[in-house]
Amino acid sequence: MAQYSDGGAEAIVIGQRRPAAAMMRIGLFWSAAGFISGPRLLEALEKEAHAQDVLCLRADDDTVLRIGGQWERRDGFLQRWIGIEPIRRQERLPPSLPQTAGFTCGPSALAMVMAGVDPALRPDRALEIELWREATTIIGPSGPGGCDPYGLALAAHRRGLRTKVFMSSTEPIFLDRAASEERRGLMRFVQAGFKRRIEAASLPIEPRAFAVEEIAQALDRGFSALVLIDQAPMMGYTCPHWVLVHGHGGGVYFLNDPWIEPDRLEQMMDVVDLPVMAAELDRMAWYGNPAYRAAVLVGPNPGI
Repeated sequence: MAQYSDGGAEAIVIGQRRPAAAMMRIGLFWSAAGFISGPRLLEALEKEAHAQDVLCLRADDDTVLRIGGQWERRDGFLQRWIGIEPIRRQERLPPSLPQTAGFTCGPSALAMVMAGVDPALRPDRALEIELWREATTIIGPSGPGGCDPYGLALAAHRRGLRTKVFMSSTEPIFLDRAASEERRGLMRFVQAGFKRRIEAASLPIEPRAFAVEEIAQALDRGFSALVLIDQAPMMGYTCPHWVLVHGHGGGVYFLNDPWIEPDRLEQMMDVVDLPVMAAELDRMAWYGNPAYRAAVLVGPNPGI
């Protein structure tokens, strides 16, 4: 967005956002010599952003100082809602733990849940890799594989957490990520073992596709949700990916995404407590052909 006077451009604002997210980070702000920011610039910026379905803006301290206006200080950045901020019941936000490998999104998301339940826990790479070793499907396109919902639920259960699995596919998943029938056979074997163990532990399984409203209901009951999405709406390429949905309000869901895209110069503020409209989450939360849905609800066990 650019603001002009009779003499040319006075200020230029360049924002960065993920297409499916309702947040835009101000990545670059330029102003001409002698330019004094005022309400007109911020109003124009918000109008332009809102027209693109952006609900809030984020920026660093220096940028906010130059743009002006009232902003809320968050952990490592400043935020401003366009209009009224949604009211949500969830008060404590889980810490963010970016995944340290391309295949550890699920364990990273689960580690964030664990730290949200236990404030004394400091999630780190050791925990991330420990959870991955327990829950991995072993095979990925060019190396180790990601984690399936049953493996993640078992890892959470072993640590005393309450779990529930939504899994709409009766067949093994992620088989499209394997390059040979031998590898697909190994993935089927591993996933069948996870499913047997989760059934032996009598953990609840819903063998159907969840509705997005059910995620909101689970959040209101004290759960967090590990939701499997297709990366295409967020990043422009198809890939299975786990995100942590930890809050909601006013038709908006809030998630921590373990993945920070280095090629797009993303920062922590691009992925933490990220607002996503319900319709966008509903669109993202399908993967595969034929498409299936998977989610793992995780929360504190009241009996412990």
